[in-house]
Amino acid sequence: MEKWKNNLAGYLFLAPSLLVLIVFVMIPIFYSAGLSFFSWDMLRPNPTFIGLENYERMFTNDEFYHSLKLTFLFALITVPGSLSIALFFALLLDRGSKKLIVLIRSMFFMPMVTSTVAISVVWMFIFHPDYGLMNQFLGWFGVEPLSWLNDTKTSLLSISIMSIWKSIGYCVIIFLAGLQSIDNQVMEAAKVDGATKWQTIIKIKLPLLTPSIFLLLILQTIEQFQTFSQVDVMTQGGPAKSSELIVVQLYHYAFELFQMGYASAISMVIFGIVLLLVLLQMLLLGKKVHYQ
Repeated sequence: MEKWKNNLAGYLFLAPSLLVLIVFVMIPIFYSAGLSFFSWDMLRPNPTFIGLENYERMFTNDEFYHSLKLTFLFALITVPGSLSIALFFALLLDRGSKKLIVLIRSMFFMPMVTSTVAISVVWMFIFHPDYGLMNQFLGWFGVEPLSWLNDTKTSLLSISIMSIWKSIGYCVIIFLAGLQSIDNQVMEAAKVDGATKWQTIIKIKLPLLTPSIFLLLILQTIEQFQTFSQVDVMTQGGPAKSSELIVVQLYHYAFELFQMGYASAISMVIFGIVLLLVLLQMLLLGKKVHYQ
């Protein structure tokens, strides 16, 4: 009886979160999966069942593969970029003054709590071809001004740079938490054994930091495949669809062309790809994570 009461109390505490998960995540997923077999413009009351036509259209559409390729390229730039830069800063801050760490944590975390739209507008000025800070900085090294957001060669790179900057803060916080959880006795033993700072990082810190690295790798992969706001504000997928990521294309078909069934099919493919990537990461890297 006592065990039943404890379980009931646990379920009651979980109920609000489970309710939000079911209403705002699970139900939309199943609804979108069902809608992908229909043709619906959101104006007619009754969608028309068309079977697999949306999927057939999608897998024969060159635009879909173009956006998917751009999304994979974007993730390959932003995920390793944000993790490596964040790890570098976290190692610099580790074992420093607690007051200094609290201050720098706040500075790093600011982009995470700031509106993506507001950040995107600021970065549009940074990338401005005439008076942007980026071209001014490159000008010190003799580099000619670039049309960052208006050139098909640099538009995706511009979005990637902004996204890396925005993600670094969260990654630094997670890495710092992992580094500061390492037992001081382990670090002191390494010093007694004559280990250099570089050996300490490679042989002790990084292996013990693998849970944080693994967590951030999964979270960042999911986040980057859902990138939308910065692209919509900064380039709208242009020029010439050179920065049209897959979620931007989904939005275009759903809320500009009102082809909700086709957009739902795209969303299900995105869901399947992200799920597959996460499972592959867990399968290939899960065994290399050291939790103790």
